[in-house]
Amino acid sequence: MHGEGKRASFKIVIRKVEKPFSHSLEKELDWLCSCLGFFESNDRGKTAASIFKIVVRSAEQNKPLTSTALANKVRMSRGSVINHLNNLQRSGLVVRQGRFYLPRSRSMFRTIEEIEEDIERLFQKMKKTAREIDEEFGIKVEE
Repeated sequence: MHGEGKRASFKIVIRKVEKPFSHSLEKELDWLCSCLGFFESNDRGKTAASIFKIVVRSAEQNKPLTSTALANKVRMSRGSVINHLNNLQRSGLVVRQGRFYLPRSRSMFRTIEEIEEDIERLFQKMKKTAREIDEEFGIKVEE
């Protein structure tokens, strides 16, 4: 995402989901995860969201976890956990530092802001390319 030389790819899913009436930390974090597409129908156990929550909590306690430690916590194979971690990385929620997995930012608010900035940069590139295509077709675009 950062730097033109890298060919980083990321996938961001944004869903409009009704916000819960409850103001519990768990329900609000679940809501954010739902809005970001983590409660997929094929993830009935909500594993991706569970892994994300564990990554966030472990970072807050200054105890980042490896994929092996995460696999032990969620009682899944390391390969399955790595698959979820890769998806979390592609979505921009989690980063890998050496052997450890951490939330992208120290706060959920900043993480959401950074994802928004990623989307804005991508849309700026898409608009520039669309304008160039329109010019090739001889279509004038009004500002």
